[in-house]
Amino acid sequence: MRRLDFGKTILFKKIVLILTEFPPAIGGMQTHAILLSRYFQKKGHEVEVFTYRAMDDLKETKISDNSFPFTINRKLTRISYFKNLEFLEEAIKKIKPDLIYSSTVFYGILQEKTKIPVICRSVGNDIMRPWIVYPFHTGKNIVSSFFVEKYLYKFFKKIYKPEFLEILFRKKRVELTLNAARSASKILANSCFTERLLFEAGVASEKVSQVVGGVDSAYFKKNGAGAELRIKLGLPLNKKILLTACRLVDKKGVDFLIRSMAYLKDYLLLVVGDGRRMKRLKRLAQELCVNEQVVFIGAVSYQEMPEFYWASDIFVLASTVYQDKTTGLRDAETMGRVLCEANASGLSVIATNSGGIPSVIQHNHNGLLFPENDMQQFLGNINRIQNEKGLREHLVNNGLCAAKEKFDWEHILKTHEENFDGVTKRLAMSQKSCF
Repeated sequence: MRRLDFGKTILFKKIVLILTEFPPAIGGMQTHAILLSRYFQKKGHEVEVFTYRAMDDLKETKISDNSFPFTINRKLTRISYFKNLEFLEEAIKKIKPDLIYSSTVFYGILQEKTKIPVICRSVGNDIMRPWIVYPFHTGKNIVSSFFVEKYLYKFFKKIYKPEFLEILFRKKRVELTLNAARSASKILANSCFTERLLFEAGVASEKVSQVVGGVDSAYFKKNGAGAELRIKLGLPLNKKILLTACRLVDKKGVDFLIRSMAYLKDYLLLVVGDGRRMKRLKRLAQELCVNEQVVFIGAVSYQEMPEFYWASDIFVLASTVYQDKTTGLRDAETMGRVLCEANASGLSVIATNSGGIPSVIQHNHNGLLFPENDMQQFLGNINRIQNEKGLREHLVNNGLCAAKEKFDWEHILKTHEENFDGVTKRLAMSQKSCF
């Protein structure tokens, strides 16, 4: 095995990163991909990234790719799972990496196919809703052609209820996903909730480690006065601001927060994020006559996000474990990176006791929790933070500590390296015992 030794720290010479969510798109998974890949490159690893090929914004994608100091292969198709496996096997044989890292469990099967250790990250939804679009060998070349994929990609983006498509081939998708998860050397779960999903899927407990968080705590540390930031962002000075930041989908509970504004006349709800429920949520605010209390900001880049935290009074995340009535598919907040960012920003945090959120927010410690859709307890938590200065300071101080000591990328990435080291040591020992 090729590697460099610096005391007790082992740096691998070559790492293949399969990061299906990658810039220039915006989101928590993309943030994870940026920081992870750059970190390993700066630590001395030879990094090579494999991700989806670009379907639109080709110029922006090229600019983004050129900003990274390592190779980014945009060769993977969003459609054909087996075409991707075929391509990755061939590429890995040429690269001969020491380790493969995948941002989903779908590619854990490469451990079996290449005999190279594979560490996967799981955020839970890859188990609950395995979105392997086309899970068959037959026809893999046709469905993965650029023109077919581009047509289907545009179709999926426009469709209002893509959940209906998720039940197609579901049995085969689940079978492939569970087999891949069980084959991986190690899986890094983002919460207790995700851990339970993996255990229920038959993944051995010794193969799973929990790695919660992922935030640059120094980057989000408050810098600037709230009043000045509000003027800059065009926000009122005479209102308390509740901030939520999320994709506008059913599980995020933004409709619940809009309903709460009828009881919170002194507050403004700031909704940062975009998604297919935007129109419906705006219509709800109109129907409830609270539209003047709800401001939809839309998508905001990672670089711009800190100022929205600093200009606000309370961060709220009202996520639920959502089950589609037609398909029966579940969706959940399996961790909530925005909670880590809110803690790092020095904001008081209120969130639902749902999914993986309790792995980030401990009630009465670094935030307040309330049961899903419980308006009375939610409003009670707002009143506690508003009226109890000592509680606010307690939550904020503990949040800052948690962000720095538990959720910070320095800790998260060190934990990744420790797991990488453990996996390769076990593999080396098992190979040695065969002789």
